[in-house]
Amino acid sequence: MDGLQAKLAILPQITQEIERYHPQAVVLFGSLARHLQGMALDHAPADIDILAVGDNVPATIASKYAAMPLELHRFRVHAFVAIARSLRYDPKPLALTRLYGNQLAHQHARSVIAACLLLGPDYRAFGIEQIEVDSLEDDRDYSVHHVLSGGRWWRQISLFARERRGPVKRFSDKIVGLDRFVAR
Repeated sequence: MDGLQAKLAILPQITQEIERYHPQAVVLFGSLARHLQGMALDHAPADIDILAVGDNVPATIASKYAAMPLELHRFRVHAFVAIARSLRYDPKPLALTRLYGNQLAHQHARSVIAACLLLGPDYRAFGIEQIEVDSLEDDRDYSVHHVLSGGRWWRQISLFARERRGPVKRFSDKIVGLDRFVAR
């Protein structure tokens, strides 16, 4: 079995293992997701990129699949919802400052990638610039993803993030109690 087929074959096992910790969503992104979407790739996926939104998902899961390797990007629910709220309500310069400030503080683009996944293909229109790899612009589409678990929650949080309301409507939403994300 070649590397690509091995990665595809192990996805259900990884998903089941993560699901044991009751995440809100498990999302595959990166080159393996682009492959599943039928997009042409320059080379076979080198790893499996998964975003898990849940308060109990342990980091040790990634070490169990080091041979693949698995890049597991874990977000606590409140931190992920905070990104979605920022995309929805904050003025774009403030939302972008928060995203890129987080990237600088943690030396990783996971919050920027999460924003790209939430916003979908229009993330560039929001002002998110292409992520750089080794000081070169990376032209891959970071919004391509495949939801492995929690599709309903993922659709709701994505729609919440994509509906720009701005600071004025945030105030009116707050008055009527609609400024918080609540999955239905």
